[in-house]
Amino acid sequence: MDANGSLFEEVNNSLETLKRHVSIIKTLLMEQPLGIIKISQETGIPEHKIRYSLRILERSGIIAPSREGAILNPDFVQEREKLVDGAKSLRDEMDRLVQDLKDLLIRK
Repeated sequence: MDANGSLFEEVNNSLETLKRHVSIIKTLLMEQPLGIIKISQETGIPEHKIRYSLRILERSGIIAPSREGAILNPDFVQEREKLVDGAKSLRDEMDRLVQDLKDLLIRK
């Protein structure tokens, strides 16, 4: 990766992880409870990455474990708009960063 690309490498990695988390949430919204193997089959994401994401989602209070597999936390289901608001806030911050980079680096 070139020097310019490496500046964003960590953000890109985090974005990939976030996309995986969202894919798991989407899968659980359609059917739950689900175990690691079933989520992996449904999403095409390797089991070890599912396991990691489930740990993060559980720590965040988005999912809860059950005997049959992961389920969405009822509080999250009722307040899921907060996740959308968080995504919008992040997008707005990235838009400001892009504009700052343009203003700084691209001379008109």
